[in-house]
Amino acid sequence: VISLLSQGKDVELKEQFDALRREHTENLQELQRVHEQEKLLLAESHHKSQAALQETIQALNSQLKSFQERMKRVEESLLSTDYKKHIQEHGSPSPFWEQELESLHFVIEMKNECIHSLDKKLLNLETVAERNLLLEEKVKTLQQENEDLQVRTQNHLVMAR
Repeated sequence: VISLLSQGKDVELKEQFDALRREHTENLQELQRVHEQEKLLLAESHHKSQAALQETIQALNSQLKSFQERMKRVEESLLSTDYKKHIQEHGSPSPFWEQELESLHFVIEMKNECIHSLDKKLLNLETVAERNLLLEEKVKTLQQENEDLQVRTQNHLVMAR
């Protein structure tokens, strides 16, 4: 009797276990399906947001370019207006003054080249001066060594006699 009860209990527990396993599998499959749907919705939302942001970026770039072009036109207009105002106030520069201005620019360029050349020469002279100082120190050292050797030679000669 106990064995029958035990077997009946085992069968009942096995059935409960199988039922729980099926329920668990069904729940797991449902969760996976919901997860996949949410993932697809998120991906779609991401692509839509990305496309909207890209459009916004393009619109802003277009506006920036337009703004920069307007700024350039305004700047050119101001320079032109200032030049025209200057001509009205002071008159048009004569060809003589334009030629003088070109001549001055040429002279300034020549002076700049001369300055660069002098800078190079100065750097070379500084390196030569440094070398000369080193050589002077070496000459002093060699003269001292020479004097020491002469004194030793004289002492040797005196002792040898």
